[in-house]
Amino acid sequence: MAAPRPSVGLDAVRVAREHLGADLLANPDVHGVGVGLRRRAGTLTDEYAIVVHLSRKLPPDQVPEDRLVPRTLRFTTPDGREVVVPVDVQQRPSPLLEAAAVSLGSRVRPVPGGVSAGFAGTLGGWVWDTVTNQAVALSNRHVFGSLAGTRVPQPSAEDGGILPADEVAVVLRAGELDAAIAAPVSEVVADLVVLGLGPAVLSIADAAIGQTVRKTGRTTGLTAGVVDLIDYDSGHSGSRSDLWIDGDSADFSDAGDSGALYVQPDGAVVGLHWGGAGNDGVGHQIRDVFRDLSLTTLPAL
Repeated sequence: MAAPRPSVGLDAVRVAREHLGADLLANPDVHGVGVGLRRRAGTLTDEYAIVVHLSRKLPPDQVPEDRLVPRTLRFTTPDGREVVVPVDVQQRPSPLLEAAAVSLGSRVRPVPGGVSAGFAGTLGGWVWDTVTNQAVALSNRHVFGSLAGTRVPQPSAEDGGILPADEVAVVLRAGELDAAIAAPVSEVVADLVVLGLGPAVLSIADAAIGQTVRKTGRTTGLTAGVVDLIDYDSGHSGSRSDLWIDGDSADFSDAGDSGALYVQPDGAVVGLHWGGAGNDGVGHQIRDVFRDLSLTTLPAL
């Protein structure tokens, strides 16, 4: 009997996804590719794998040969080692933007993170803009808008916010990612906390597979999930390194939560939520957002 192959390290799997993920996404049945832990009969193992999401998983004999997803990928690492990277095919719904579909939310002054704002979503929190040297509100581009000068109401327009009476900020700029920042209309507008999560944004970090994160969104409020995938690529706003958050049996997010921040237990922010899929959530890595928009953390309170 042949000896089992040793488990492949996380770094090797991430490099393999970076180089081979686009080929997997070219399959019309695949809507997302990321890096996570392999599942066997629905149970997580300790084996890292490239994880492929399909809307519907069929037995191999019912799939045309040219659309079969390979079970392994052979890859040569930068140091010349040839490794075999496992591919785990999972049935998951395709992520959708979570702008609000119904009118909920209330007017809050001063404005903390986690509340209704913009067109129909959530003001994630307050960060520091290194271009204009001021605290600014952070959310999604599809929540605040992408045009500089766009006025941001709180609550959102979908929740009954009226301009100019409910105006709290003005869009400064949007990024390549689904992210935008807005400057407060006065110094007393901003409440530098995220409801239920404490002061923010004072630190950021890289998300880790298996880590618990929480978010406060305008619809579902304070919820928790687990980082299931990193380096997730669904083609949204050109990002190839998103986070997939597993809500398990509870609904991590819903329509209107777009723009919420993912916060780890020590208070560091790791992501910016932009969409949901069933009970799960999807967001940009916060470091990518900060690079995209020239942001940094707030000065110490």
